[in-house]
This record gives sequence, structure tokens and C-alpha cells, in this order.
Amino acid sequence: MGKRQTGAASMLMILVATALGASIGASAGDFVGWRTDGSGRYPDAAPFIDWEGPAATVWSTPMPAVSNSSPVIYGERLFTTAEPSTLLCLSTTDGSILWERTNNLEDLPEAADVPDMQERHERARELRKQINQTHGTIRKAQADLKDDPDNAEIKARIAAAREALATLQAEVKPYNEAWYSLPDVNPTNGYASATPACDGEYVYWVAGTGLVVCYDLEGNRQWARVVAKPTIAWGSSSSPVVSGETLIVQVKGMTGLDKRTGETLWEAAVPDAWGTAAVTQIGETPVVISPSGSIVRVADGVVLASDVAKVEFAGPLVDGDVVYFVEHGGKAIRLPGTVDEGGLTVETLWATQPNKERYYASAALHDGLLYACTRYQVFSCIDAADGSIVYEQNLNLGKGEVYPSITFAGGLIFAGNDGGSTVIIRPGRVYEEVARQSSQSYRGSPVFIGDRVYIRGLQSMFCLGSGGEG
Repeated sequence: MGKRQTGAASMLMILVATALGASIGASAGDFVGWRTDGSGRYPDAAPFIDWEGPAATVWSTPMPAVSNSSPVIYGERLFTTAEPSTLLCLSTTDGSILWERTNNLEDLPEAADVPDMQERHERARELRKQINQTHGTIRKAQADLKDDPDNAEIKARIAAAREALATLQAEVKPYNEAWYSLPDVNPTNGYASATPACDGEYVYWVAGTGLVVCYDLEGNRQWARVVAKPTIAWGSSSSPVVSGETLIVQVKGMTGLDKRTGETLWEAAVPDAWGTAAVTQIGETPVVISPSGSIVRVADGVVLASDVAKVEFAGPLVDGDVVYFVEHGGKAIRLPGTVDEGGLTVETLWATQPNKERYYASAALHDGLLYACTRYQVFSCIDAADGSIVYEQNLNLGKGEVYPSITFAGGLIFAGNDGGSTVIIRPGRVYEEVARQSSQSYRGSPVFIGDRVYIRGLQSMFCLGSGGEG
């Protein structure tokens, strides 16, 4: 869920992976985050594919709660999250928890000025429950009235329910508008879907409450602040990205923060998004591209272009000067070579129409082909040159929806669902299945290093590879 992409020399992040036991590191100004560099590509990996074998599990560490975030690996540290507000650091060697930090709104200094915050949370939760129940009462009564339009008793029931609804909405309104209120979220999304980002010195995270935090690698909090209260339906899931000294978050619109202090540098009025933005450059100008199709200059937050394309739940995929927005209504655009004073104009290369459904998973690109999958397991191979559909294949993964993004690792494509089923596919213009594997349920995107794969399961963080303990 809660999803950026590759791009040759213009990509800000460089993936450093060597042989077995290799680690991922970020050089000065770079970062690792969602899908590592945002592309979901691990070309130097030697992917381990016998996930169900007797010695497949290198380690497995129970987590305090579920999360949809993807693991972030820097050196021998692995960062992940847990509901509703926990950031964790684990050892990649044995999965031991190095540190664990909660990030609750009531722990902020300004919360001291809000009496009984926890009681207010509970009261608002109860009011929202009653509001939903009252909406249900009204809908049922309106359905009954269609069968008996002149029934005075049903009309009176509707009027009373509407009056009760107005009272409930008036009571919950001040809480909903307060900075400390908990946004409504879908239970599947929760508050911990965003993936952290690490620049080698600090790790950053955006909770679904709108709280942005920064820790050093030893777990010492550097700063924390509520940037904005998310208002996007079903809850916020967009992961932070880093460009130079700027931390960029999508909580409400897009905000650029000084990554050292958390101070707001700029705010850009771009449409809210569930997916994660892509960081790249146009000429010498660092920009960030939102899932909603806005191109924003990192230096000052100026929106250089809007509505160039759109994805709803996934993220844009950058490859050099081409950006792919792969969803139903997929589109490819080419970025210009420079940014003019008046903004910029992009070139539309193609538009396509793969299976028309929701795409929670972001696409992967390899050797001129794009690979994408709907939430209901329809897998598409798309020619990146012209957008033509090469093939579509129902993956038949069984119960569950496809939330993990498509991953390319060492010559293979990995696609999975939150039922714990994963299919391994050989890239190419003809569908060729290599293997199917089962694991515990997961929604985050896997990370591959050497012959090891790291997956944030719903219940555990686990590592698979040859020579596991079984």
C-alpha cells in the first residue's frame, strides 16, 4: 500500500549490492526508502526461490503489531514499522531488535496543553461509530420507504435519525478539526503503512496521524512534529523521500522539510495521494513527481507542471527522462531537458489501457517491458516503448489481494498477494512461470540482497535464504 522508481544516472539513489551478505548503503545526499530506491529493482541479487524448503528461514522476528510498510535496509540495520506508531530497527544478521520507539501524539510537548487527550480520542471514536450506525439506520429506512412511500412512521424514523446525526456530527466536529485528533483510517491501511527513509545518518518516518519523526541510527529522536492532519480517505500511506537536505512528505498536499530540524521549507498545493512520490532531476534541477501527476521543484516547492498523468494508489516509475504511470489508463511521459522560467512542458509518449481495476501494487520495469498487477491478480506485461499490452495473465494466487509491488530481482519477477502466495515469473514477452511459494501474509514489498529476501510479514519481520535455520 502504502508506493517511485528507477532512472539511470538521473536517479538520486544508487543501489550498492554485492554478493552473499552484501548490504545496501546510501552515499552522501542519497537515501534508501520504499522499494529501496523506489524502483523495486535488485539486478545484482541472486534470488533465493525455495521459500518453503526445510532451511529457508534465516530468521523470523515477531513484531508488536501489523504493518503494510516495506523493509528499509542500510548496512546491517533494517528499519520497519508497527501499528499504530512504532518505528523499529533490527539487525539484518539475526533479526534481533536493536531499538523500538513509539511515536504517539500525546507524547509531544504541545499535548500537555490538551487535557484528557486519550479520553477525547475514545469519545471521538465512539461518536464516529454512532455516526456510521445512524447513517445505516437512515439508509435502511429510506429503502423501506421506497416500498411504502406514504408510511408516516418510517418518515418520522428518518427525521429522528437525521436529527440525531446532526447532533453527533456537531459534537465530533471540533475534535475532527483539532491537530491532535486521530484521522479516520481503513483498518487494512491503519496508521503505519508508510515506509521509512534513511540517508545513512538519520531515519525518517511519517505516521498516518500526520506526525513526522527523525531519529539517528542509534534510536535517538532528533525531532518530531505534526506537519498536517491527513484528510485523505481510508488513511495516509505515502512514504517520505529525500532530496539533498530536503525531506519531502505527502500528508496534506506536499511539504518540504529541513531534514535536520523538521522546519517547513515550503508547501505545494498538489492533490493528496496514497502512493509515494518519485525523486529525479530535470537537467540540473532536482524535482519530485507526485502520484497525482504534479512536478514540484525541490528547491522552493514551485509546482512546475500539474496533471501530467495520475495513479491512484501506486507510485510513478522513473527511468531516465521517462516517467511511467501504470494503472488502468496507463501513461508514459518524457521530461524536458531543462526547466524554463515559466515552468515546463512534458511530452506524452503513449497512453494504454491495461485491465481496468485498482492497482495497489506499483509496476516494475526490466529490459523494455513493464510488469503490473491489479489487486485481483490480473498480471500485465506492457511494452515500455509504445504502451501496447504484450499479454495479460490471471495469476490465480488464491485468497487475498495484490498489495506488494512488483519486484525484479536477479533476472526474475516476483508478484504476491496478502494471502502469502508469491509467483515467480521469468521476464519476457511470453508468460513463463518459474515457481510458486507460500509464506506468512505480507503487504509490503520485499527487498533482495545477495541470495536473501527480507519481507515485512503482517505478524513478523523475516529473512529467507539458503543456509537458513529451518
